[in-house]
Amino acid sequence: MPDENQLIEAAVRNQKEAMVIVKNPNASAEDLERAEKMLDEAAEFGQRSKEVQALEEKMMVAFEAQQKQIEIQKREEKRQSQNTSGFRNFGEFCKAVSTVRQQGLDYFDRRLRYLGGPDESASAPGDVKAMVERVGADGGFLVPTEYQAQLRALAAELSIVRGRATVIPMARRQMQMPVVDQTGTTAGKPHQFGGIYARWTEEAGTKTEDSPQFKLVTLTAHKLALLTYSSDELLDDSAIGLEAFLTGPMGFPGVIAWQEDYTFIQGTGAGQPLGVIPAPATITVNRVAAAAVGYPDLCNMRENFLPSGSGVWIINQSLMSEMLQLNGPAGNPSYLWGSAVEGSPDRLLGFPVIWSEKNPTLGTAGDVILADWSYYLIGDRQNTTIDTSIHNRFETDETTWRAVHRVDGRPWLSAPLTLQDGTQQVSPFVILGDKTT
Repeated sequence: MPDENQLIEAAVRNQKEAMVIVKNPNASAEDLERAEKMLDEAAEFGQRSKEVQALEEKMMVAFEAQQKQIEIQKREEKRQSQNTSGFRNFGEFCKAVSTVRQQGLDYFDRRLRYLGGPDESASAPGDVKAMVERVGADGGFLVPTEYQAQLRALAAELSIVRGRATVIPMARRQMQMPVVDQTGTTAGKPHQFGGIYARWTEEAGTKTEDSPQFKLVTLTAHKLALLTYSSDELLDDSAIGLEAFLTGPMGFPGVIAWQEDYTFIQGTGAGQPLGVIPAPATITVNRVAAAAVGYPDLCNMRENFLPSGSGVWIINQSLMSEMLQLNGPAGNPSYLWGSAVEGSPDRLLGFPVIWSEKNPTLGTAGDVILADWSYYLIGDRQNTTIDTSIHNRFETDETTWRAVHRVDGRPWLSAPLTLQDGTQQVSPFVILGDKTT
């Protein structure tokens, strides 16, 4: 087989002879045809030369790889013959590890051992210490810890009151609204109408004049605020979106929604909304047995509840196991909750049940609430606003986060409603109290 140089020389020679013929103005047709064939042969010689060159390059690469493998094997045999007990120092270990990383599977040092790796069964226990990732000094420091850049948090309890209450926007710090005065207690007369009574009379008889009575309910916006600081480095370097967390449902807005809900239930009314538990309009039913809830307690609460179709039970979650096992009266002792297998919805005496952490715990007044929240007013002066500032702690490179929410809440009734018998009272808010002493 001709080598590359011979092919190139033949191609050049044919090309020169062909060009002489072509440039000859007296060349015959036969000469021109021969010149064309010579140019074709020159092109063919050139193509063959390229193929020969590519083949030689492949052979050279394979030869070099073979020589490299032979050299690696020789070095390895020499190294193993010199030392098979272990590394003499840390530098020797690092060099072996670096060689493995550079050459991959082409290199194997018997002194580098992996748990479950090759030749492990060939060595007696304690012959060579295995490298494992569970021990930092034995290789664990070489394995990076995986980190998932996603923050996990438990979902907050859903808001109970706001979606059921009467919400009124406020344009000023205070708002007053008129309500019918239903606080009368005279027997034989209805008090829902604020003092208006209808009387039977004979023809041309004298009629008695009655006038309705009114009161004012005042809502005063109270401020609910949060404040936190974050270093600028944390904001820049954190793998978690801190800003998205603070402004999301598990951050400031979620905390404010939870806190106002809690206050609408237990708030004192001093510098904050008035909750239904201490409200004057709430009826407290004394429980039969201390630190317990019985069927008679629920019946007594239902008896004092304003006739309404939109009531809801709010029960502290610590009572759940006791309530779910609650029996009916002695004459009908079946469970109040129906069949647990059938998955009956949580309802008591016709009203749904909400389990919550926001009432007091078992045995404390308010651990069970029956309420119609449409009689509860929420005055919204300012929706939740979240602001940031880099100036408050500028000298320490910290960003300030502030959230503000202005709201008030209270029942618009000032007292329970007395029925026409002058004794029995009902209210849209009834709680289970302490045991009668």
